Amino acid sequence: MGQGCKVLSDDHARALIKQAIGIVFGDARVEAEATVEIAAIEAVRAQATQKPKRIRPPA
Repeated sequence: MGQGCKVLSDDHARALIKQAIGIVFGDARVEAEATVEIAAIEAVRAQATQKPKRIRPPA
């Protein structure tokens, strides 16, 4: 998962709990849905926190 954030959003926490429930009860469909939700949440966060690339003028 990489660096991650120090505080989880409500949606992220809910998706993690949903994934854990799917694992505990052996429901692969619920686990897969939660995994997709988690990946989407992390992708949005990663996209929002990227720093713009600095373009240096030619020397």
